[in-house]
Amino acid sequence: MNLPEKKAALPRKVMSMTHERALEIIERAQRDKYLAREVDELREKCGQFIGDLMHEVGQEIAAKERKIPVLLRNREESAISLRSAAAHREQRARERRELAEAVVMGALFNSGNPDWDPLDPATYETDRGGLLMALLKTTRKWVE
Repeated sequence: MNLPEKKAALPRKVMSMTHERALEIIERAQRDKYLAREVDELREKCGQFIGDLMHEVGQEIAAKERKIPVLLRNREESAISLRSAAAHREQRARERRELAEAVVMGALFNSGNPDWDPLDPATYETDRGGLLMALLKTTRKWVE
């Protein structure tokens, strides 16, 4: 039995969806009561994905920091110094969360921007983004 030969598939260039096209699709879907429900569910999943991604990036940033446990330090700790160290740790955690948010949101806003350089603010496109940003921008909270 001879099987037909499979032709080698030519690589196709995959283009990301433009922000405007994504907004058109979402707006059309929201006019249909069944599709609107699905868009809301998709929006919820995207929000969860972005939140999880920010958490993961924050964890990676935290893992890179050098930490010395209090018990291994060669000095006696007072209540004031321990309180100060705790405040410093909380401040660093806030900074890590802010950095993770900036990295993730910057990547989403600039997903269709081939010239984006995360280290060069002049290359940012803050009013763009692909499908994920279009979903987020059409939420009631974002619009208000």
